[in-house]
Amino acid sequence: MRRQLLALPLLSVLGIAPVHATPTQTSFAADGYSSTWDCRYRADMSRCNPVNPTLNGSTTHWPGGASSSATSARGEAWSLAVADPGAYLPILKTYASSNPNYVPAAPNGDTSMADANIWGVQGYRYTGATPFELTVSVTLDSQFSPAVSGAGYNHSFFAVSLFDTEGYTFDYNLNAQSGSSCPILRTASGPGCANLPEIFARDQRFLYDTGSVTTTVSYMLNPGQTFYVGAYLDANVCCGGVVDSSHTLTMRFNDAAMLDSFAVAMVPEPGQWALMLTGLALLSGFARRPRIVSRPRG
Repeated sequence: MRRQLLALPLLSVLGIAPVHATPTQTSFAADGYSSTWDCRYRADMSRCNPVNPTLNGSTTHWPGGASSSATSARGEAWSLAVADPGAYLPILKTYASSNPNYVPAAPNGDTSMADANIWGVQGYRYTGATPFELTVSVTLDSQFSPAVSGAGYNHSFFAVSLFDTEGYTFDYNLNAQSGSSCPILRTASGPGCANLPEIFARDQRFLYDTGSVTTTVSYMLNPGQTFYVGAYLDANVCCGGVVDSSHTLTMRFNDAAMLDSFAVAMVPEPGQWALMLTGLALLSGFARRPRIVSRPRG
């Protein structure tokens, strides 16, 4: 920060206008889950109903992303989210495959399902001096396996949202996963979404067969305004099919030149609580230390 402040007078002397920084990758959070399970196909509903669904995958987090994967005799599901150093928007990938040779044990149905989910949230501050209409364009291009009998519910799905930084906290707790993804998936509170920040713009699209779909969301930003961009991607498949959305989601700003990073407010991960408690204990210990009062001699 000090270097930047010292550089401004020099730029003025040289007659060079300071350039706004593009976003950094210090304001990103992501989470995901994956699962495979037995299911019964309902021809009247064109879908597979899970039997005792459980999130049997494992999820890993790091400062710049998250990944989740589940593998069993039923099939495979995996997802990935990373911060994009080029577009300054989340990169999301999902893949799901149902084993065509898997037959559940009675009475658990007649086929299997795999489901991969991932979402990311990134924060920004608009540094321009006048209002600016920001646009985020999103395209999903997914590949489906050849038509499989009874696989009408296979789909790939994405959602994108621009929302307020007030009233939102990213939570890695799997039991609270809907809290982190609520403003991406919903515009009104409901089960699992007790409170929502203000939603500036939002859209979602489905694919049920090989192809592509595009949407655009936009919002008029005011100088100094902070906001989050959230994106969610899902691949769901049953009945021996494959849905591959592992390299086909693209997101682009119309202009990121006046955007700086804004940190995503997050609930600490479980491993961080121990560090926080240790720190609090140390602070408490210092607070309880007896004060040494110097007395005048004589």
